[in-house]
Amino acid sequence: MYLEKFIIKNFRGIENITLNFNKGLNVLIGENNAGKSAIIDALRVCLGYGNQRREIYISQSDFHIDKSTLDKELNDIEFHLHFHIDIAAEVGWFNDLLSVAEDGTQDLQLHFKYYLDENDRVKYRVWGGTNDGQAIAPEVLFLIYHVYLEPLRDAEQYLRPIRGNRLGQLYANIQIDPDRQIDQEKKRELAKKVRSAVDNDVDWVGHVAKGKEKINEHLKETSFTDKQHHVDISFLPFDFNKLVDNLKIQMPIYSEDLLAGDPSKQKHFELYQNGLGYNNLIYTATVLGDLKQRKAVQTETYAALLIEEPEAHLHPQLQNIFFNYLNKLDTEQGFQIFISSHSPTITAKADLKSVIVLQNQANKIHALSLTKSGLTGDNQKYLHKFLDVTKSQMFFSNGVILVEGISEALLMPTFSRIIGEEYDIDKAGIELVNLNGVAFSHFANLFNSEDDSKNLKTRCSLLTDDDTADEDDEITSRAKIANELANKNLKVFLAERTFEFELFIAGNKDILLEIFSEMHPVSAAKIVANADIKIYAAAFLQKVISNKAKSELAHRLAVKLTSDAIARNAFMVPTYIQSAIKYAVKGE
Repeated sequence: MYLEKFIIKNFRGIENITLNFNKGLNVLIGENNAGKSAIIDALRVCLGYGNQRREIYISQSDFHIDKSTLDKELNDIEFHLHFHIDIAAEVGWFNDLLSVAEDGTQDLQLHFKYYLDENDRVKYRVWGGTNDGQAIAPEVLFLIYHVYLEPLRDAEQYLRPIRGNRLGQLYANIQIDPDRQIDQEKKRELAKKVRSAVDNDVDWVGHVAKGKEKINEHLKETSFTDKQHHVDISFLPFDFNKLVDNLKIQMPIYSEDLLAGDPSKQKHFELYQNGLGYNNLIYTATVLGDLKQRKAVQTETYAALLIEEPEAHLHPQLQNIFFNYLNKLDTEQGFQIFISSHSPTITAKADLKSVIVLQNQANKIHALSLTKSGLTGDNQKYLHKFLDVTKSQMFFSNGVILVEGISEALLMPTFSRIIGEEYDIDKAGIELVNLNGVAFSHFANLFNSEDDSKNLKTRCSLLTDDDTADEDDEITSRAKIANELANKNLKVFLAERTFEFELFIAGNKDILLEIFSEMHPVSAAKIVANADIKIYAAAFLQKVISNKAKSELAHRLAVKLTSDAIARNAFMVPTYIQSAIKYAVKGE
């Protein structure tokens, strides 16, 4: 089985959201304060409820406060988990959670409600199935298991050879025989063999005996005659679990070729000599190994891995390697993975089917699973192939501006500051996405569904070119397509012809001609001035295009406007660009 739907109500910053999960990997992404940690903690509360050593509890401070009203009444916290049934046997294993709908469909449900009594003490009820009050046997709750890897985790500490460390748990759960009774006997045999190997070493036994003799000698002198004390000394415990708790991870230095068949020459790095990133990879690999082993033997167990910020301590290339591996984990491994991240590197590598975007708009948190969005199958395939780190940043933004090429991308931040400080797209958290073409629909369908529940909760401005001179012109058809994408969250802003043409006729011909003359003086000298500004602009544009100078012109203009206050103050931003920026920033 796997967790298919998770409903959270009135928990911390979350008033009410429904999360739709996949069977294997699930990636929660979003800006800071968008509810990622709250969702992971809610999962920890619910999935760890059957564990005798729970790590997290609900307190009064976890109850949601509605910031839009003066009424500070705290509503009940609710968690509702709906598990998809994969095989018929799960109905028997988790019968206490079984829910049967009117149409006969079945799922497994686990419900939590936390409330405050008259003395503001936290109380709670937990039930299974459909009806409040349906009891759940402890052994059923025990079958629901998870491992949590917190952000900025100290992997070295968790791998130290101490009681209950992660490496020891991995070896303690390795089953030698499917029959668990026989397996426990074999564990005892293994422990006995290790102990016997030490106890039968004459030199070692003699060495231990000398130390024991010294201790007992002093105990004898400090004890009453009729109450003599003495100790026995043993190097290894008889218990298998205590033995594996003392296993130690080291990193070999030399390759097998250098050792030439003599392993005694091998030297090792200790974990503390590694960087934090590599130690976190080792730790995560150990956890995955433990989960895989548990599911292989205890097939009835539901197991989940919760990871906050897997990018912590990992540079982008290592993030790629690590996340590619998580993507490869077959759902048949049997455990579900939940990751929270604000890394565009990880987002760019994720299968969009696994991505859930969290957004905080007006202090209200929204969740959109991209499988439930307005993206078509073709959109998802395109975005999966062409989303890079830069474009992925739009999922973390307060708004998006889609542009066709590098010229617009280079100049738009500068233009926004010229319009006014309150429209600075960098400070406003607006993401500028350079499509390097006109594949608008693949991005636009994230914003323009008639069903608003399928949209990202941010505004999107789409800038493109128009040319009404010829109805059959390719650019005209492009503009028509763009206009058809417009909706209440996505607005289209058209240039009369092209970006450079619009800059010219807006009152900026002198600075554009000056820059172009520096770039291509011969071509610039051939531009014929004309009293009709549009004819003049067309002549200018023709020379820019013939010299393939659009991107270089934009770059030099951006530098000029950034460094020259006089030029910046005199520059006129075209109206359609002003409108696009103002809509993305403030919805104007």
